[in-house]
Amino acid sequence: MTDTPRRPLWIFLHVPKCGGTTLKAHLERHFAMDEQLVEFSNWGRRYRKEQGRPEFADRPAEERTRAEILAGHQLDYGIHRLVPGLREPRYVTVVRDPAERCVSLYNFRWSRGHAPDDFDDWYMNWYRPEQSDYMVRFFAQRLYGADLPADPEQQLAMAQRLLELCWFATTTDRWNEGLDFLSAAMGIPADWDHYRAAGRSIELPASHPSQGEVVARRVTLDDALRAHIHADSPGDVRLVDWVRARRWPLAD
Repeated sequence: MTDTPRRPLWIFLHVPKCGGTTLKAHLERHFAMDEQLVEFSNWGRRYRKEQGRPEFADRPAEERTRAEILAGHQLDYGIHRLVPGLREPRYVTVVRDPAERCVSLYNFRWSRGHAPDDFDDWYMNWYRPEQSDYMVRFFAQRLYGADLPADPEQQLAMAQRLLELCWFATTTDRWNEGLDFLSAAMGIPADWDHYRAAGRSIELPASHPSQGEVVARRVTLDDALRAHIHADSPGDVRLVDWVRARRWPLAD
């Protein structure tokens, strides 16, 4: 007798400015928002407040069993335990070249009026102290909590440990193939589109608070700027290279 396959529970660890809005907008076309697809972020909480819905952890077990995907910036490894029943937790994520992520974040924040016109001022006074090696810390904290050791090598090893626990991980330069792969694994059409690409306007789903937002391409990345940002985020550079060099056996 063979064991009956357990129903997957998908958990998307969404690093900001790493293509996650594209995935989540695609998923919302095929899964009921906040019932099958539950968003753990500021706008997810705002949506629940507007709709008069309780937070996921506060719902009865029979409601939590309906979840198919948990996603967002603000969830940790182990969140699958909130969903009752014998489920197979499948953690997935995507990482991005830190220089591309930096420029994308600046253009996004500038378009919203949250960054100055002077990119160098923004970079030196906010991005470098707050966001250097951000992805390493993001993944390390998802598994080990916010109180991380100061040693960058330890932080990198902790981030890699979490990614080793993921069912699938990829990089944004391979995100088209990743979106096709995840769509097939979830049993939905690969009818995705890239949302929030600079200079384009594709309306986001109704649940999103900034449906028609257009991100301006104020700063464009060149080789000199890429090298400068890489020098300030060596851990993120190594993490992305490590992900790019690996294949996730569970996804083969």
